Amino acid sequence: MKITIATGPTFPVPAVRGGAVQRMWHGLAKEFARRGHEVTILARAYPGQPESENTDGIRIVRWGGYDQGTNVRADLLRCLWYAVRAARRLPPGDIVVTNDFWMPVFAARRKKISGKVVINANRFPKGQYGLYGSVDLVAGASRAVARAIQHQTPKLKDKIRVLPNPVDEAFLRPRAEIGYRISDIGKGQLTVIYVGRIHPEKGLDVLLEAWKYLGEMKIKMKIKGEVKLRIVGPYKKEQGGGGEEYLKSLKGKAEGVEWGEPVFGAEELAKVYDSGDILVYPSLAEMGEAMPLAPLEGMTRGLPAVVSNLEVFKEYLVQGQNGWTFNHRESAAENLAAVLGSALSADLTAMGKEARRTAERFSVQNVASMYVRAFKEIGDRR
Repeated sequence: MKITIATGPTFPVPAVRGGAVQRMWHGLAKEFARRGHEVTILARAYPGQPESENTDGIRIVRWGGYDQGTNVRADLLRCLWYAVRAARRLPPGDIVVTNDFWMPVFAARRKKISGKVVINANRFPKGQYGLYGSVDLVAGASRAVARAIQHQTPKLKDKIRVLPNPVDEAFLRPRAEIGYRISDIGKGQLTVIYVGRIHPEKGLDVLLEAWKYLGEMKIKMKIKGEVKLRIVGPYKKEQGGGGEEYLKSLKGKAEGVEWGEPVFGAEELAKVYDSGDILVYPSLAEMGEAMPLAPLEGMTRGLPAVVSNLEVFKEYLVQGQNGWTFNHRESAAENLAAVLGSALSADLTAMGKEARRTAERFSVQNVASMYVRAFKEIGDRR
């Protein structure tokens, strides 16, 4: 097949400055190419990246684009103008995959040339799916997202499928240290790590408040070993963060927290996860998260995950087996502190191995097979 992947106008490919979805689709593109498909990625232009290149069997074409702003309406207008022009650049093909807001509308008008249109739904819908009646497939990243789209736009019911996000193959490479976890905290140091955007919807205020509670709980739990919290991720608004002022406000809320610079490459991120023992991801985005990759990426490196009880985490987290959930809707900080306290005294070795086994189901190879089957199915439709 000839497959075009039209990414949005704000993040480059490869993902050198953020963009988990862009990184995900770059990985899937490589796998499609390995299987003999002809793949083109349409991405934003970015300093230091050529206008076009052929690498890993993929043709990448770059042009236009802009940094994400803070005014949603203004960004939607800019996105509209980008999509109108980008659609004209779609090459002849069989399939167009896009996660952009406006691209499905204009790509659907070019089906006879560019191919059937697939929406990669990696955000909860906000009423926009009524615009997409002419697309051929809506690939919801989780069951929760798929149900929400169907509820808002019943006419798309027969076009909706659940196709999960994959973890980059770099995370699934063997880690020799898996199994070194200690079950007795008194024997050494443990690191709780958060990896993701430094943004209010990620629940970092709750995490830092919980960390204070945990300091008091350590005395009651008679924990003698050192416990460290490390937070790593982009904070700049153009990278999807909450901005410098928000970062400053967080740094004043808790002591003894290590702040790391953002890391975007998969191999570098794998090393960041390897520096931790437990991953915490306290997202509060009830209508934002579709299928967060950060907890799953950490799980591939043998880290049990502590997450809020958003429905989307049920795609891969099993309470007490490969991680834990906490109630984020009331007394969130106290609940998170209690769960972290339990996690610190758990058998992290066994849970880390189970986390790894779970994450392996979401390999690029497995998810690519799901997408290829879906592409063939819509390709056979009249």
